[in-house]
Amino acid sequence: MRGRFLAAILLGLLLGPAGHAQAPIRKLSRSERKEHIKSLSEKYQQFLAEVEPVMQPEELDTFLQLESDAQRDLYIEDFWHRRAVAQGVSVTEVRERYYERLRTVKEKYRSIASDRGRIYLIQGEPLEVKSYGGFAGCRMVQPLEVWTYGVIPGAGHNVRLVFYVPRASIEYRLWLTNTPSDLISSEVMAGASNNESTAMQQVFGPSQTCSTPLRRMTELECKCPDGGDILGVINQGRVTQSTWIKAFEPPAVNPEDVRRILHSVVLVNPAATVLPAEFSVAFPSRQGSRTDAQMTILVPRSKLVLKDVAGVKSYSVDVVGEVLKDEQLFERYRYHFDYPGDVATDSIAVVIDRFLLPAEYKSRIKVSDLNSKAEAVIEKTIVVPEIAARAKGEVAVADDIDSAGTRLRIVPLPDELLTGSKHIDTITSGDDIKSVEFYLDGVKVMTKRTPPFALDLDLGDVPQVRRIRAVALNEKGEFVAGDELVVNSGGGDFRVRIVAPRVALKLSGPTRLQVAVTVPENKKIEKLDLYLNDVRIATLFGPPYVLTVDLPAKLAYLRAVATLAGDEARTAEDVVLINTPQSMAEVNVHLVELPTTVTRNGRPVADLPQSAFTVLDEGKPVAIAKFEQVAGLPLSLGLAIDTSTSMQPRMAEAQKAGAEFVTSVMKKGDKAFLVAFDSQPHVVQAWSANAAELTSGLAHLRTDESTALYDAIVYSLYNFTGTSGQKALIVITDGKDTSSKFSFDQATEYARRAGVPVYAIGIGIGGADVDVRYRLGKFCSETGGNVYYIEQASDLHRIYNDIQTELRSQYILGFYPPESAKGRSKWHTVSVQVNDGKAKTIRGYYP
Repeated sequence: MRGRFLAAILLGLLLGPAGHAQAPIRKLSRSERKEHIKSLSEKYQQFLAEVEPVMQPEELDTFLQLESDAQRDLYIEDFWHRRAVAQGVSVTEVRERYYERLRTVKEKYRSIASDRGRIYLIQGEPLEVKSYGGFAGCRMVQPLEVWTYGVIPGAGHNVRLVFYVPRASIEYRLWLTNTPSDLISSEVMAGASNNESTAMQQVFGPSQTCSTPLRRMTELECKCPDGGDILGVINQGRVTQSTWIKAFEPPAVNPEDVRRILHSVVLVNPAATVLPAEFSVAFPSRQGSRTDAQMTILVPRSKLVLKDVAGVKSYSVDVVGEVLKDEQLFERYRYHFDYPGDVATDSIAVVIDRFLLPAEYKSRIKVSDLNSKAEAVIEKTIVVPEIAARAKGEVAVADDIDSAGTRLRIVPLPDELLTGSKHIDTITSGDDIKSVEFYLDGVKVMTKRTPPFALDLDLGDVPQVRRIRAVALNEKGEFVAGDELVVNSGGGDFRVRIVAPRVALKLSGPTRLQVAVTVPENKKIEKLDLYLNDVRIATLFGPPYVLTVDLPAKLAYLRAVATLAGDEARTAEDVVLINTPQSMAEVNVHLVELPTTVTRNGRPVADLPQSAFTVLDEGKPVAIAKFEQVAGLPLSLGLAIDTSTSMQPRMAEAQKAGAEFVTSVMKKGDKAFLVAFDSQPHVVQAWSANAAELTSGLAHLRTDESTALYDAIVYSLYNFTGTSGQKALIVITDGKDTSSKFSFDQATEYARRAGVPVYAIGIGIGGADVDVRYRLGKFCSETGGNVYYIEQASDLHRIYNDIQTELRSQYILGFYPPESAKGRSKWHTVSVQVNDGKAKTIRGYYP
């Protein structure tokens, strides 16, 4: 991956913090539970009574340890959310489904305390219910019901539960005693003078009244029409009923998910040492209609415990906060802060920014020393004022924060592929801005000395990552503000960007750090780690991603690393240099990675050592700096399908083959996107690991108009920018390009820069179509992919298997370009040689 950072600064970069262990849930005694429940309002007592059959003990103890109704409301939502995730449905659906069961139980089974009621609530409606015995059937046995379930966890498949009405009772109970005499009716018992043995002999013993010479029958079989069925139920039940108790067990939940709420709400630990703290609040800025409530908690440094890990000393503080409005939870937040051990001030300032609508709120904050477990709980009423809006006519910028002082922002350009001449506009505030210098990829292109501070920039004919910088100067020519914008940086669905400070040539002391994060659809951020140089300074667990950082007056860098929830291996990051000399030369730290496939006799070879490879750059051997065998690595795939009119006869087959590809090739950890193209390309399904979503996208393909093949290749490759791991673009088409805006040469150059293997599949392209075949083959050979030609879409199955086999058995070879290549834009050819076999990789790279 290309990165323009200072080599000296990036050395020794740490990749992430250790996790924070979660405290166990305190187990309450039975008497404690009763006392806690008695103190709850009727609303929460009713909730506990209604969900008691499906609530785990850990969940009950967690709920009873919460301190406010706002926390309890939050917990109830979390309770249903856990079950919705486990069942793969919405929170609304899982809650409505349960309460529909509850209504059924109250109508048919008297109460949720009954055996039938509890099991119905936990396991749902049985597949079949059969009734036996009693006054409506055989009067030799008590009323029976047999419920059949397809599966009950712990009890097995095709489970038949037997319920009976005990003598002198009116409510059904699950038969768990393994004693058939429990099922004998009161009439039989009375007729046998209450002698259980006699009654058993009468019902289940050898028949003395039936005339059956072939076998001995019981009275039950003789005198009851369904006696044989009842006997079968009883006999089978005596074998399987030892597992029936499992039917009363509520669905398992992950204890970590249960206790997570204890770390996101303010709970007082009576056993903790009290940490002294001073609270203040200021309102320095606004974001849209919201005001920044900047809360500062001063903690005496002498009261914190210093941690020493391998000579690295630091203070660690955890913060949990709640904001309530009218006693309802408005928002909550959680932070981890790390402060260097050599901090010189007597107090450590914990600064928290929350963007709130103008109103009165109650702020509850718990500050904990991670090393000593001492804590401070602060509860304050804050009145958030409304801050004046921007001056009339001033343009708002997404994610921008209005504040006093000198500022400069570049108005963001569209998040799409950009080429040619583009207008660059800026927003400035402050009287000391006298001129603005504009840079493109580190080269100054213009100085504007009078407003408006704007210009038109030529981004070139071929889409590529370009960096636009604007630097504001005062009348002495000194730096006062700046901003930087990166275009064509990627269509990736997971990105992080440090919004401010973006350009910082002279910066120190308390500084506002603002980060913007783009998250995939239906996903959320697990955490955002912030670093000053290689030291983590804070972890934010939710937006807004704003933090006040104490910056040193020396060369340094800020780094933001976002981690996706549910996928800790997937991260996105951004880096900004601060206090860099204005004329500082940049070092291009560019590790060239070569995804390489080795074949022998047409089959992939996956057991070669590094010594078997030689890498040639412009024909000269280079040292291999990286060597990995990547068998089984998760794949990131793009599928671009031609939907022009000429594909109409083949579209149904292509859709079917595409669906089979998604369901058979994609494994856990893989993801893909789907692009359709006719006169122009468009995303049918964005990045997704869900095969059903991708298949649904394929089902909605429609043919229309002409073929923009080159545009589709450029557009699809753009979606890979910022995506890590094994990547490949599969293009399915039946003809030549007829309507692209990009030329063949432009698309080829973009494919070279993208570094993503292209696998082209030509359907019905004959040998006479020499030019079409040449161009498709060029895309593939330049990027290390392959081209296939088939006559009909049904042949795609074989091709997909070949592509998958190749991608899942590759080597990654990496090398650093020679010093003579750095800073130049000349295309470099590369090749890989191997001792035994044939190696295939990308054809070259741009330094």
